[in-house]
Amino acid sequence: MTEQTLNLDAYEDSSTGELRIKDPMSGAPTPMLVTLAGPEHVDRKRLAFARQRRMRATLAKTGKVPVSDPEEDEAEELDTLVACTLAWTGASEPYSRDAARRLYADPRKRWLRDQVAAALNERELFMRACAQA
Repeated sequence: MTEQTLNLDAYEDSSTGELRIKDPMSGAPTPMLVTLAGPEHVDRKRLAFARQRRMRATLAKTGKVPVSDPEEDEAEELDTLVACTLAWTGASEPYSRDAARRLYADPRKRWLRDQVAAALNERELFMRACAQA
């Protein structure tokens, strides 16, 4: 009997990933493809570290874990979504940071915001297979 092993060099994290947006009614794939900053992307890490530093500073100053306001949480999530959206194609509106902010902030487009927010937590989107030696 041969022992199987996982080749850890067969996969690596990628700094970006692509999300195919789904039709909000049918769930079918659409032509819209969004390029997102992955967890290892320098800009996304910078945002996460800044958030952690603010929380730690508040904890150090007050001795209490900060409890944020839900409106502040939603605004911070919007900032994160905009910063982590690097590009898109296949949409009726061309990509720009302003367009991303406008669409993600629109309560009538919450379906789009929710898909992008969920994708940022899907580690598999930000992985790739490496060439085998």
